[in-house]
Amino acid sequence: MMSSLFGFLIFIGIFLVFDAVRKLNNNIITQTEEIKKLHERLK
Repeated sequence: MMSSLFGFLIFIGIFLVFDAVRKLNNNIITQTEEIKKLHERLK
């Protein structure tokens, strides 16, 4: 019983980390796009 619960917690932890990384990547991508747009306007 304890081992299955432990495995479940590890699975949730990995899922949360992947979710956080995906959100960070999306933020970085959108910020990069915004910076590119700003550079185009400044030219």
